[in-house]
Amino acid sequence: MKNSSKNPLKFSDFFNSWLNEHYYKQGIYIGKKGDFYTSVSVGSLFGICIAKKILSLKDKFDGKISIVEIGANEGYLLADIVQGIYTFNSDALNDFEFCIIEPHEILRKKQLQTFKEKFGDEIEIRHFSILDEAKFNEAIFISNELFDTFSCEVVDRDKMLFIDNFIPKFEKIDNKTKELAKKYKITKGEIPINLDIFLKDIYNSCSKFSFITFDYGDIKAKGDFSLRVYKNHKVYNFFEIENLENFYGKSDITYDLNFGILKNEFLKFKDVKFENYSSQQKALLDFGAVDILDILLKKGGEIAYKNGASQLKRLIYPEELGTRFKMMEFSKGLK
Repeated sequence: MKNSSKNPLKFSDFFNSWLNEHYYKQGIYIGKKGDFYTSVSVGSLFGICIAKKILSLKDKFDGKISIVEIGANEGYLLADIVQGIYTFNSDALNDFEFCIIEPHEILRKKQLQTFKEKFGDEIEIRHFSILDEAKFNEAIFISNELFDTFSCEVVDRDKMLFIDNFIPKFEKIDNKTKELAKKYKITKGEIPINLDIFLKDIYNSCSKFSFITFDYGDIKAKGDFSLRVYKNHKVYNFFEIENLENFYGKSDITYDLNFGILKNEFLKFKDVKFENYSSQQKALLDFGAVDILDILLKKGGEIAYKNGASQLKRLIYPEELGTRFKMMEFSKGLK
């Protein structure tokens, strides 16, 4: 990817090209074989906890519910959710359909393969390439590490980041980015763009929904850069990389989510209700993680219990994923 020094790329365009035109388009792996781990990589307990949460919401809906994962990668999280629902209440599977929003063809194929391997022909996936084409009656939206993939601008007071032949340069901020920085009260750091369009698509996709997302970040701006690159499970400060071209499109680029921006943007829709914000640690415990361990002990014995307990430790302990990751929940039109 080359650009003329007379016309350097806005960072948001560079970021989008890196992830969507190259990295994710290649059908990358997450976990041991990839560049980074997520909570899904720990094991099935994360998805099983979400399944228990979903079942607790079921009575707030009136009809068949679409469980919709956005950014499913290989499809393991949604498969774990299906397995969790079956374990808790096999009859309840008939009350749901399972959907994935996925723009990348290679990843859609991987998701279908995951479901085929786990469920044969018993469970079907409805695929949608883009969100604004997806329409549901009632839905529960799930995402894990989604918003850190949204293109962003990077600002430092009166300057914004550009990329000139893989060299980062701060130059005069444009008016649009200046307004966003003012709106979000960010003087130094990353500013997600097109978040309002995404949330509008969620809002318009159905009359009733629950929206649950997990990501790393905080409720307010840090006042500093969080932009970084993961390659082979090593983390690199974006601004300290000397050979940026060697990482471009071949590794993960990410930044911390400002959950305060997400909350403020979603609540602009008058009938969207803010439900909860917490650490992943608290969220999974509130979802019923301890009760799930008891079920594992009764149904699977001591080995299953110890495996589940080991996963839970990694998911909730501060030195692992427990406090670095947060959960935010919204709803529309629920009883």
